[in-house]
Amino acid sequence: MKYLEIYRLMGRLTGRPSSAGCRQLAQAAVLLLQMDSFPERRLMSDLYLPIAQRNHCAASSVARSLARAAEDCWQYGDRELLEHVAGRRLPEKPSPGELLLYLYQYLQARPPETF
Repeated sequence: MKYLEIYRLMGRLTGRPSSAGCRQLAQAAVLLLQMDSFPERRLMSDLYLPIAQRNHCAASSVARSLARAAEDCWQYGDRELLEHVAGRRLPEKPSPGELLLYLYQYLQARPPETF
């Protein structure tokens, strides 16, 4: 799967493709695709820190951007697509960690050539 395809998916999910949160969510998705398992208790060290280094910012800034991206998904994004990615109906906004888990499961289940 190409970065551009992932970025387009994140743009549809967030409804704000030009935001830093969307860009960093796409970077997180690419990193998640490279992992053998979801870093449940290691999001800061295994995901946020590499993204922060790539973007020359603090890991806490990445955490905040991803929290905004989760909010954008709920407020402005394609809700039907979000629920498709999650694999279930979502009665409330997912947390950033839940959103990342849904993305991990969704992307891992797809062959690289699909999108």
